[in-house]
Amino acid sequence: MFNQIRDLAGGEFYLITSLLMFMVFFIIVTVYLFKLSKHHVTLMSNLPIENPHTQKHEED
Repeated sequence: MFNQIRDLAGGEFYLITSLLMFMVFFIIVTVYLFKLSKHHVTLMSNLPIENPHTQKHEED
């Protein structure tokens, strides 16, 4: 298995690029979640419960 990894012949560029893209994506998501307002999270989590308008299919 390790011989296949060593004999990539230029394929390591794609492996490193995909790893960096994966890490950058999750770092951006983590920073976004930490910067997100607690008030906004509470408002969005209670939105389905506090919605006074019911849909037509929910009345049946």
